Amino acid sequence: MLHLMMKQCFAKDGKPDLSKLKEYMEVHDCADRLDSMAWSLFFIWVGIAWIADWSLGVGLMGVAVIILTEQAVRKFFHLGTEGFWLIMGVGIGVGGAWELADLQIPLLPFLLISLGLTLMVWGRQTKRAFFALRHRYQKLKQA
Repeated sequence: MLHLMMKQCFAKDGKPDLSKLKEYMEVHDCADRLDSMAWSLFFIWVGIAWIADWSLGVGLMGVAVIILTEQAVRKFFHLGTEGFWLIMGVGIGVGGAWELADLQIPLLPFLLISLGLTLMVWGRQTKRAFFALRHRYQKLKQA
């Protein structure tokens, strides 16, 4: 995180750029406020769902809507989406829909298959990045 801030807030000559630093702080302050609002909505939703004695499926769907809406707002305001929370939102939404549909087939095997496929695709991309990095290193070594 500090490395990212230093990269974005310093000029090419290595001196701090105060205008970039101010912009960086404003963006991260906005992201922090958005996170706080999403957590607040989460607790309010859980309280309402609990008091109303709604099913687990309805509760999970509400949580998924809160998570995915936060990520959509982050994208809209160019704050950067968070991959972990996108995956969690979709996963919780699928779990809620599964519960609401009252399917007799267990969800866990499908989640495990999805996880395996995701890791397989991610592994291929990581392998490509590794070979690209190794190629770049060899070029630098030759120069």
